[in-house]
Amino acid sequence: MAATKLRLRNDRTSFGLTTVYVQYVYKSQNHYYSTGKKISPDEWNAGHQKVAGTSDEVKKLNAALSNHLSTVNRIIADADHHGIPATPGYVREQLKAVAAAKAAPHQATAILEEKPAYNLLTLFAEYIEQTKAAKAVGTVKHYRSTLNHLRSYATTRKTELPFDRVDVRLYHDLVDYFITECQLSNGTINNQLKRVKAVMGHAVELGLTENRSYERFKLLDYTENDIVYLTQEEFQIIVTSDLSMNERLDRVRDLFVLGCTTALRFSDLNKVSVDQVRDGVLTVRQQKTREWVYIDLNQYSRNILQKYPNGLPRISEQKYNKYLKELGQVCGIDSSIQVVRIQGTKRIEEIVPKYELMTSHIARKTFTTLSLAADMPVPVIKQYTGHSSDKTFQRYAKVTDKLKRDHMARVWDTPRSSNESK
Repeated sequence: MAATKLRLRNDRTSFGLTTVYVQYVYKSQNHYYSTGKKISPDEWNAGHQKVAGTSDEVKKLNAALSNHLSTVNRIIADADHHGIPATPGYVREQLKAVAAAKAAPHQATAILEEKPAYNLLTLFAEYIEQTKAAKAVGTVKHYRSTLNHLRSYATTRKTELPFDRVDVRLYHDLVDYFITECQLSNGTINNQLKRVKAVMGHAVELGLTENRSYERFKLLDYTENDIVYLTQEEFQIIVTSDLSMNERLDRVRDLFVLGCTTALRFSDLNKVSVDQVRDGVLTVRQQKTREWVYIDLNQYSRNILQKYPNGLPRISEQKYNKYLKELGQVCGIDSSIQVVRIQGTKRIEEIVPKYELMTSHIARKTFTTLSLAADMPVPVIKQYTGHSSDKTFQRYAKVTDKLKRDHMARVWDTPRSSNESK
């Protein structure tokens, strides 16, 4: 996809107004195409690439700006489809052709119409491109996955998903498609529905539709599985296992142990370097939240970072997750875990060895759970993990049976003095 976005040129302000431009990055160079629309810089929401406000006039203005950005994107996509280099000069000429076609449609021809035929699919793709700079990489990946599901649905049902068809009837058919043909669990289906609702809300904001049926889309009932984490014994087995004959798994083990002892997500872990350490503290700006976290190193994390003075091993998350399962199997992390999925009204239960569930996420869950078991205060844990809300934190904070037993014994089994009992 082309690297484009809407932005202001603050160096070109006249009488307090600034033109909104489409920025196109071509071979690492920025190029700008005027939309012909001028606004006060104070009205611009750079994060959402639109004019702030909810009036009808603002909605029409945002729709026009979105159309202009879409036109540039479609010119570039059409050029790529036909094997034509989408140079800045080529894009500019095509934009002139679009303008000429609008002024005299019987005299000029353009590859594209100026106003794209918007529907849920086209806007969904555009929404991803326009908002990806403000979203975590993982979130963008999830939105693209939902778009792929919608495209498959549209192909199967032979529809382009116009906005006026996104109603309760489509909701039921889409849910049925996700369950029967995609074999998605209810929890995963809910995530797809939330993204559809977000994009439809965006369409309403742009004035592209007045259809608000999506607001009645209900989320499905589902069962959230217990958090999977390593016990202290399992963690020590991973740490002490002899992997001298398998350099690949040894490197994967180092990354995993570092994740377990720093609470870093894989997206941050994969970029850590010793240059980020000062006075025993690892400073990281989290990719997902954009917030800074300051992690005090311990014996495990310190030794691993010292082992790789030229940088940690680099690996894709897909391969990392694959090798983690192999690591767990080699190390004997094979206790039985019950996995429950709700698919429609059907409850599906499986018993699998724990190593099959080992992914990059298990490291943060292990850090949180073992820290809780060791009586590390929740506010301190949250400073390391970067969690801001208690609700989100509780998804990771599975209180171990041992911790519950310890608290019960401390409160009720500890002998009390006669004075205390009075």
